[in-house]
Amino acid sequence: MTRIVTGQKTEFALDPAILNLLPEQGSIELQHDAAGKVHSFHTHPVDEILMIISGRLNFTWDGGQRIVSAGDTIFLPAGTVHQSEALEGGAVYAIATQPPANLARN
Repeated sequence: MTRIVTGQKTEFALDPAILNLLPEQGSIELQHDAAGKVHSFHTHPVDEILMIISGRLNFTWDGGQRIVSAGDTIFLPAGTVHQSEALEGGAVYAIATQPPANLARN
C-alpha cells in the first residue's frame, strides 16, 4: 500500500561533485557492492560516469585495469566492455548515465 509520511526535513546535504553528475534530465544511481561482488564483463548503450564515494573496486575495461578508490571518477563511453569487483570492505559509488556523447551533439 502506498503511504506518504509527512516530514520536517527540508534540507539535504549532497556533495556538490555528485550533484554535478546529475544530467539535465535523468537520475543518479547509488550502488553499494559488498566485498567480492563482481559485475561480469558487459556494456551499456549510454555513456556512464562512476564516482567512487567509499571503498575500492578492481575496475577492468577493454583498455586496461586499475584499482579505483574514494574520490576517483571513471568516464566510461557507451559500448565499452568493462567489469568491476568490490574489494575488501566493499564499495559505494554513484552512477550517472547519459546518451552517448556523439549523439548528444546532434
